[in-house]
Amino acid sequence: MARKTSVKNELGMHARPASKIAQIVESAYSDVWLCANSTKVDAASIIDILTLCAVKGTKIVIEIENQKDEMILDQIFDFFEAGFGEI
Repeated sequence: MARKTSVKNELGMHARPASKIAQIVESAYSDVWLCANSTKVDAASIIDILTLCAVKGTKIVIEIENQKDEMILDQIFDFFEAGFGEI
């Protein structure tokens, strides 16, 4: 299952939102992935997330492998939609 969103805040993806996403994913049953610009990274890894170099406007696909993680998918999607709480 996957949902599409984009980076909405001016600073793009930086360490604080990457850390928050990794924290959300800690309780996942299976792997959670973030995809951008043909790159797919482990959403549990702050370093991996930062390698996306996602600036404002970057299209992101959030993927889960287990239906039980649908709430985590929604939490990450909402976090992106809220501009990481920075807008």
